[in-house]
Amino acid sequence: MRASWAAAGWMAVLVGLPGAAPAAETAPAPAPVAEPGKEAGEDDEPSRAPGRAWDAAIGFIASYAPEYAGASRRTLGIKPGGWVRFGRVSIATRSSFVVRTGEAVTGGGVRVDLSRGGKLRMGLGLRQDSGRQESDSPDLRGLGDVRRTVRLRLAASYPLEAGWRLGAALTADLLGRGGGELADFRLSRGFVLAPRVSGSVDATLTFGSRRYMQAWYGIDEAQAARSGYPTYFPSAGLRDVTLGAGLRHETPVDWVLFAGVSATRLVGPAAASPLTRERNSWALSAGIGYRF
Repeated sequence: MRASWAAAGWMAVLVGLPGAAPAAETAPAPAPVAEPGKEAGEDDEPSRAPGRAWDAAIGFIASYAPEYAGASRRTLGIKPGGWVRFGRVSIATRSSFVVRTGEAVTGGGVRVDLSRGGKLRMGLGLRQDSGRQESDSPDLRGLGDVRRTVRLRLAASYPLEAGWRLGAALTADLLGRGGGELADFRLSRGFVLAPRVSGSVDATLTFGSRRYMQAWYGIDEAQAARSGYPTYFPSAGLRDVTLGAGLRHETPVDWVLFAGVSATRLVGPAAASPLTRERNSWALSAGIGYRF
């Protein structure tokens, strides 16, 4: 049993490495963009071509985001990414590479569609939490690394009126590496701007368990002695509020261009952490992908 869990965990890690954003579980990415005519939402039903059991895409994405959630400095990164789907199973490095469907696998990973028709969409998946390295920022010196792990994620969404969609997800540290649990609630909407051009907007609330908050925002006695920060032991609570928007252009020759922007405000125990230099932050991303 232990070997089977380990195999599943390593598969998720290997899949997530190429396109995972730094501190994927702490710095929300810009909003995923829905296919024209569909709402943006992680668990929307795929619209597959007749007789086609699989879809795929590869490409690159550039991002400009804080060094870590709460940092005052930003960093630029360019990484490859991709997505493949076979039946109800999909693997993605970033949501932006999901094509020819209405599903946006936020943050990437391995996902199984649990829905069988109807409005309620549900999915179960594994994804990499890339953790945080002390070397990511001078402000983290002496704190040590937040260990990377694999998260089990259960997500659901339901359509509302006027094209809006309500979603919720719960993730847990599958390998027991001190990552704790996260829960998020999202309201999103996709819309058509022009032929082959679509957009989306969303708002997300994210909550963290006490163990999660301690790993990412807390400072114990040993860390305080090494770093010079005061000790801090946060409680569970609301972590942040994020607003996002995105654009997507589908070309006639199977290329897709996409861009997104997000604004995040840390609140509660996360905002009160000595590690938080700026409560308000923003991030940009842009990329290109090829569908086949």
